[in-house]
Amino acid sequence: MLLQTEHAVAGVLSSAATEHDARPRLLEAIGEVLGWHVGAYWVPDEEGDRTVLRCVAAWHAPALPADEFVRASLEATYDPPDILPGRVWLSGEPAWVADVRERFHLARAAAAARTGLRSAFGVPIRGRDAALGAMEFFSTDLHATDDDLLATMTSLGTQIGQFVERCRALEAVRASEARKSAILNAAFDCIITMDADGRIVEVNEATEATFGYTSDQLVGGDLAELMIPPGKLRDAHRRGLRRYVETGASRMVGHPVELDAMRADGSTFPIELAVTRPDVPGAPLFCGYLRDVTERKEAERSLQALADEQAALRRVATAVAAELEPAQLFALITEEIGRLLEVGSSYVLRYDDDRQTAVVIGAWADDGVDRMPNGTTVPLDGDTVVPTVWRTGRPARVASFEGMSGELAALLRARGLYGSLGAPVTVAGRLWGAMVLSQTTPEPLAPGTEDRLVNFAKLAGQAIANAAAREELAASRARIVEAGDAERRRLERNLHDGAQQRLVATSLSVRLAAARAKEDPQLRGMLDRAGDELSLALEELRELARGLHPAILSDLGLGPALQTLAERAPVPVDVDVALDGERLPEPVEAAAYYVVAEALTNIAKYAQASEARVRVGRDDARAFVEVVDDGVGGADETCGSGLRGLADRVEALGGRLTVTSPAGAGTRLRADLPAG
Repeated sequence: MLLQTEHAVAGVLSSAATEHDARPRLLEAIGEVLGWHVGAYWVPDEEGDRTVLRCVAAWHAPALPADEFVRASLEATYDPPDILPGRVWLSGEPAWVADVRERFHLARAAAAARTGLRSAFGVPIRGRDAALGAMEFFSTDLHATDDDLLATMTSLGTQIGQFVERCRALEAVRASEARKSAILNAAFDCIITMDADGRIVEVNEATEATFGYTSDQLVGGDLAELMIPPGKLRDAHRRGLRRYVETGASRMVGHPVELDAMRADGSTFPIELAVTRPDVPGAPLFCGYLRDVTERKEAERSLQALADEQAALRRVATAVAAELEPAQLFALITEEIGRLLEVGSSYVLRYDDDRQTAVVIGAWADDGVDRMPNGTTVPLDGDTVVPTVWRTGRPARVASFEGMSGELAALLRARGLYGSLGAPVTVAGRLWGAMVLSQTTPEPLAPGTEDRLVNFAKLAGQAIANAAAREELAASRARIVEAGDAERRRLERNLHDGAQQRLVATSLSVRLAAARAKEDPQLRGMLDRAGDELSLALEELRELARGLHPAILSDLGLGPALQTLAERAPVPVDVDVALDGERLPEPVEAAAYYVVAEALTNIAKYAQASEARVRVGRDDARAFVEVVDDGVGGADETCGSGLRGLADRVEALGGRLTVTSPAGAGTRLRADLPAG
């Protein structure tokens, strides 16, 4: 029967075209061969921020009225722990349920009971790296656990997983081919693929439109006859193709050239041609990229200008994403826009709250041009672009400062500037500042320059918003950490001053009562035991209070607190605190303490170390905490909540936590923290 099941599964997998096609056929084939009565195929799915299991195929024996159970499976999603296939998917291991009627706490149990289902088993659909889903089967008969059946089905689950991954890989290939065709057909340039015999293999839609042929007329035809004018050029093409195939030498492949091409009506036109040879198996293939360059010079100038602008925008956008310091970022933005548009100087200015002045916060100037340095304050008077942008919130242009009144216009004339153009910098919908281009020659800036400047101004606004958001987030995280530490200290004080003192008093009272109960040994024994229990409770309470917030840290500082941790560690720990008697800020001290506490806990649990070292130091406005052990290494900071929580705490203070733990070479945990 198991061999028949393997053959049935192999038959389905060999004939199924898709994963979707195979699922119901697999359930039917396995169920019928095994004589089981209901089967279901489950896959993981995302619902919001949680992962659920969804039944995507179900089968039941025709004679069994299982519609209710099948509907319960198909019409809802389930949390994995609530159903048999979910637990199988989570564990990656098969499972057997001897009698589902004994599992009324599970979802669908009532429906299974009404259908008459008794035994069940589930197997994972295993992929190369993880379980891709699970199958489950039910029988109306009671079956004891069958290890051979589970082993066979587990093996088949792996085969099915391999089939699923193949199907998905093929689907990805088909999607890639479709995207490639769409991209080729979306291209404005002609793209032609040619084989080693000079025959056309594939063309895109731009080729059909440019040359006046249909794809059917081109594919399979001789490229020279169809596209190259008669004469020397056609003969040279054929000779060059033969030479390249025989020797690999060519003046065309990889070298763009300009020549004439021929349309279907026999007319010729100039093209720019680049030929490449894709690295594909089999006989050589060549790709030709053709462009009509009748207006090449104008097109090249426009294209180059666009390419330069896009490159500049990409560099600025990359800098914005890299979270550079504002001063660096504004220096980059002003230089990029200034060089791109070939102006004398460029600036980013921030409008002051007094609505009377603006401050230069980013500046660039070409060689020999007098540049206003960062921090320069300019008045918002007259009709130059800076006050005009402030009043209108729109781009503004001034062709010449000659004859203009106002202190700012005079300042600009004194620096040898003729005119300027400005665009608003907005943050969160509010006018924040302006980006300004200044000219040192009378030639006006080209039409449309305002739009190009606006693109850079938008990036500047985004950078400012990002910086503000980062500062707000950092401040918020720091407040959360400080609030948490304050609450820990409050709880520790309450425990020390309240419950702990009461327990001490109660313990003393019990001890006194025991001392006076000399005539009643039984009563004295009970009181002694009660005193012991109170002592244990008191010690546990003290340990809890130390875990919330160690009083020694607040009272004596980081050094004594770390020394106390070291004394409680199960391995020798050398502590070196080099702070010259200075105290770190409370949040930093707390973070340093918990870094060491977590590190020593991990050493005790996992490291198998014989010793450890703790170093604390300070360098100007930064402090560091380092814990090193000589254990087995292999620690992973992404696993477990302890190190991740420490990293969050350290990063909330503007610090950084790093873990270096090569296998077999111990672990080094280091936290760098702001100390100012």
